[in-house]
Amino acid sequence: MKKLYFILVIILFSNIAFAGDNNNAKDKESSKLVFGKIIDKKSGEEIAGAAVKIDDKIVYTDLNGNFSASISTKQTQAIVTSISYNDTKVNIDPFSYSKIVVELESK
Repeated sequence: MKKLYFILVIILFSNIAFAGDNNNAKDKESSKLVFGKIIDKKSGEEIAGAAVKIDDKIVYTDLNGNFSASISTKQTQAIVTSISYNDTKVNIDPFSYSKIVVELESK
């Protein structure tokens, strides 16, 4: 019985040791976290629930108009959309450390 427990413990620890050993090329791509705020151009108020489409992913702003996304380290473009606002295109430089502020104009 002790041998059975010993074997089970060995199997458990070997599975834990190799669980995170995933060598995908996609995981090795460089990425950067970008963050910003979406506001109304006229009033300056934050816009909650605005969609920010960067490459093939979409993130939404929180109640304070803030968003963050992990993107590849190449120059890219984002499209910001929200109900009753005009769509806005924004160029994103992943090596800029400043917060992205996008002002949406109402329709």
